[in-house]
Amino acid sequence: MTLQFIELSTESYADFESKHVLGTYTQSIAQYQLLLKRGHKAFLVGVTDNNGVVAAALVTTEITRLGPAFLFDRGPLLDFHNKRLLNFFVNESRKFAKQHGALYMKWEPNVTYVKTDNKGNLLEVPNDNFLSLMVQQNFEHEPFEFGMSTTGSPSWEYVKNLSGLVDSQSIDKTYSKNVQYYLKKNKQFGIQLRQLSRKDLPSFKKLTQKTAERLNYHDKSLDFYETVYDTYGDQATFVFAELNFEKYITSENQKIIALDQKLAKLQEKIDKYPKLEKFKRQYFEFDDQKKHHVKRSNVATTQMADAGINVVTVAGALFIEQPQEVTYLYSGTYEEYMAYYGPYQIQDMMIKKAANDGIKQYNFYGISGRFDGSDGVLGFKTAFEGEARQLVGQFILPVKPLKYKIYRLLKKITGRN
Repeated sequence: MTLQFIELSTESYADFESKHVLGTYTQSIAQYQLLLKRGHKAFLVGVTDNNGVVAAALVTTEITRLGPAFLFDRGPLLDFHNKRLLNFFVNESRKFAKQHGALYMKWEPNVTYVKTDNKGNLLEVPNDNFLSLMVQQNFEHEPFEFGMSTTGSPSWEYVKNLSGLVDSQSIDKTYSKNVQYYLKKNKQFGIQLRQLSRKDLPSFKKLTQKTAERLNYHDKSLDFYETVYDTYGDQATFVFAELNFEKYITSENQKIIALDQKLAKLQEKIDKYPKLEKFKRQYFEFDDQKKHHVKRSNVATTQMADAGINVVTVAGALFIEQPQEVTYLYSGTYEEYMAYYGPYQIQDMMIKKAANDGIKQYNFYGISGRFDGSDGVLGFKTAFEGEARQLVGQFILPVKPLKYKIYRLLKKITGRN
């Protein structure tokens, strides 16, 4: 069976990637189109045999001082157990990179190294065999990285398996008690979810920028979000969680009125039967409920006055849908509205949408890989009950060995690319 390394058409690449078990949005045809629109140089390469495409990759270029680097972000897409195919792809992609003046190739395969539970305990044996396999192909394995990044794919992520989850009730039962509680609160608050149109993107950017400033990380540009919207189309979901103050305050006041009526009737019973403790206990319980509703009404009234508008955005997020998974990418929450738990309702909606669409994995995406309490987003993601996943990391294959040694030396001296 003859193998051939070629540049693929967008149609043949898209068909292969969408069906491959390792397929992900960073290797999708939409990502390829987005990269081109944003001025990046990118290639669609693959291997064919007599039956069609058997391996493929979206390759992007990174500029270094000594030449471009070829980056395979969550790629390539191939059967790594097929040594003949792997060896052929490595050799031919290296030749292709050399033809285009590349200094080195960097592969970051969409392959798991370890899986852990919510506390970092291993769920399976580390995938050291994969590391050995890549070393046999003359790759250098870069040291494992920890921490969050907004400039590249994370080395750690949190995922939830949706296999067998077919309805809302079965999904709800998989969540932690905290998430179930927050979702009940969402209903009480009357939080509504709204999918955004393109004209809403400046508001989305305002939200994510505010969040980035609060948490001290770099946000994407409005142009980036607009390009994602235009390029990914129905695969991209921008969503807001919104609160209508008037409806919420009216609902709380109605509950207060109903509780006042109950308290009045209980007071009559207490006056009539002063020795019966059960009426007093009921009175204290309803009075305590009333105090909570009064507090909520007062807080919301103040927040509405401060906002100067009736309907406010509580939280928002961007998701990308692939046949293999739904990925939660960028989000934001206004600090003053955190008590309304908007992010939980957004995640719940998207998890149920993914399950309804027959998608088997929900990817909460990046976590730091540290389970010592230092990762601020880990607790939020683990509340939905999945598992942590560390990828196999970065593998470097020099294309111009001597020049690459000089590059690494300069990088070590200067600490720059």
